[in-house]
Amino acid sequence: MKTRTFFKTKLAIVLMIAVGYLTGCGSNGNISDYQTRLEKYLKKDMPVVTASSSKYAAYFDFSGVFIAYDDSATHQTFNSLTQKITGEASSFDIYSLANAKIEMLSGANSPAALFQKLHDSNEQGQLWAPIEKTLKKIADEGRPALLVTDFEEYTKEGVIYRQAYATPYFENWLKRGGDIQFYVTDYMEGSLRKHLYYVVFDYNSHKLSKMVADALQGAPKNYSTFTLSVNSYPMATSYLSANQGGTYHDENGLDVVSLSAEDGKDGSFFMMDSLRAESYSFDASWQDILNNAHQQTLANGAKVPFRHLFSNLFIDLSHADSYNIKQMAVVVTDVEKDFTLFNDWNTAMLNKPVKKHDTDGVYLDWDGHEAGQQYYDDNGNILPEYNYPKLAQTYKPRVVNDMLVFNNDLFAQTKAKDPRRAELAIDFDPRFNGAIVGQSEEQANDLLRIDIVVADADICPQDKINSLFAWDGNDCLSSAIKNVLQDMKPIGSPIYSYFVRIR
Repeated sequence: MKTRTFFKTKLAIVLMIAVGYLTGCGSNGNISDYQTRLEKYLKKDMPVVTASSSKYAAYFDFSGVFIAYDDSATHQTFNSLTQKITGEASSFDIYSLANAKIEMLSGANSPAALFQKLHDSNEQGQLWAPIEKTLKKIADEGRPALLVTDFEEYTKEGVIYRQAYATPYFENWLKRGGDIQFYVTDYMEGSLRKHLYYVVFDYNSHKLSKMVADALQGAPKNYSTFTLSVNSYPMATSYLSANQGGTYHDENGLDVVSLSAEDGKDGSFFMMDSLRAESYSFDASWQDILNNAHQQTLANGAKVPFRHLFSNLFIDLSHADSYNIKQMAVVVTDVEKDFTLFNDWNTAMLNKPVKKHDTDGVYLDWDGHEAGQQYYDDNGNILPEYNYPKLAQTYKPRVVNDMLVFNNDLFAQTKAKDPRRAELAIDFDPRFNGAIVGQSEEQANDLLRIDIVVADADICPQDKINSLFAWDGNDCLSSAIKNVLQDMKPIGSPIYSYFVRIR
């Protein structure tokens, strides 16, 4: 037994040396492995979405909102939506909200029966739709959901809630990385003008949102829309090819500034679309990159003068209802140590030893988990220097100042011309001389993270919120929207990230 354990230890050392060689970043590294590790590193700061079911949820308020359907246009809108949902009933759990209860509608195997129940006026006009309870259920379950309601929450004494009860549930959904889209229709209850809402809780894939939008195609456009979001803006690029990124290229399509390879085969550039990030490896030092950039001028015969280190990235702000982004900024951090610490810890977590017993007592079995052996002590506890969650509480990546700036003039000009294609470009700071402040010679090849972040943003106009989310005697929803927008103002939030290494 002792001999067998000793052999495993020796074999593990050899394997760890090999893994260390293969996973190194740079020209000698395995780029596929590097991309995997970089994606995991990015995801560590993102919300973990765990849905309670693979089905969507659809909730319908049965507490009197049927009066809204007396308007023919509103009735057609509701009809189009319920036709779509009941037609795809196998993809939904459908609930009624009434009598302080959330109840699944019967007839799950009969779309026609579900449709009939949703349109049966005898089923409507009940009391006490538990709207707050439903919002909590949506936020807790985490699955995309549709809610049809007027957001009037009553007590059993018949008094309308006036507090902004929806605030924490909206915020919890946004913190998950989702957004909330409102379709707002008007209707009259006697002489009082009120609103009926079709509310879609969804994520960036927007599969449910698209289903709802498709359902409303062809129906009367009797609604206004509003998207409550922190960072749900479509992005696009206009690069020369899939293998060439947003760095400067001359008239021949060559990167003569950073000297990165153009065929992409060595991993000098790759995109991580779902993570809104890109990775670059440059073959020139920052000093040489700066010198090369200064040479690419009309005076020096360049047909395409150098203007930006990164450009041709576009953001669609045409539906930015929640915030008006006025300015952005660039934050540069040296993440080499943080990246290494995280990936060491991640490797350790994936390769925990198994404690076993034999006649000599307890021993650690590393069979199949040799890659984790260097990270644990003799008792199978992770070593303090690899305990990333604890280290991250006190360690922060070093911020690099006076190197890069965001081009807000270009952003403002292109946004004014077409808010669907506002360009995001990064330039060298005029103070940058090629030497990164505070960087030692040993850190010359460190991995840099370059984030485009929101620097200044205005909340959408108050009168717009009031017109869509309040009416006489009920401001609970408008107050909730205002609270959310104020609490979650995205100053400092990353919009897009570049990872750059000098190799």
